[in-house]
Amino acid sequence: MLSRLLREHQARQSERRELQGLFGLVNNAGVANPIGPTEWMVLEDYRQVMAVNAFGAIEVTLLLLPLLKRARGRVVNTSSVLGRLAANGGGYCVSKYCIEAFSDSLRRDMYHFGVKVSIVEPGFFKTAVTDLESIEGSLRQLWERLAPETRLSYGEDYFRQYLKVQRFIMNLICDADLAKVTWCMEHALSARYPRTRYSAGWDAKLLWLPASYLPACIVDLVLATILPKPAHRRPR
Repeated sequence: MLSRLLREHQARQSERRELQGLFGLVNNAGVANPIGPTEWMVLEDYRQVMAVNAFGAIEVTLLLLPLLKRARGRVVNTSSVLGRLAANGGGYCVSKYCIEAFSDSLRRDMYHFGVKVSIVEPGFFKTAVTDLESIEGSLRQLWERLAPETRLSYGEDYFRQYLKVQRFIMNLICDADLAKVTWCMEHALSARYPRTRYSAGWDAKLLWLPASYLPACIVDLVLATILPKPAHRRPR
């Protein structure tokens, strides 16, 4: 008897939610690995990251869009500053560029329905995505599966220096204060006039976003200077 009453109550609650709609959706799931030089990747590496970071968010949004329209609700998609500036190879930057484009087109399509769409673009924060042990382990797997000819063109020293530079940058810029990100999400959901984009973290505001407006040739030169040089590079 109690079980039947509980099921009936849950059904009524579900029906009520459908009638009222859904006010807020936050897409925040994300994976990063593998990250590394593009030549070290295979297509499946991109598929795995895109499945979670891009297609997962798109699928959930499309599924819930009728309820969001009914409530004139909010969609908050978590992208990244690397959705503005692709600083490394792998599926992560590609997936975040995809989220940026999807969110922009969705926002414009939903304008006349009153559904507001915001993008949160965090910098580097200390999370499972930026865990150095995981990132370095993934990079080692990429290195070990390379064809001997490809590995020779980069050289062992390139691999060691890549790990060293990556470790230095992550330790330098990763922020532990995740409240900077959650504040953006909260504002996007609750403010009368939510922003189109939110930047979270000092590195996002002072480094990555300004760099994204620079000419590509300047960014290319800076990154080429910071990253290690392959053993058998060809002079430009």
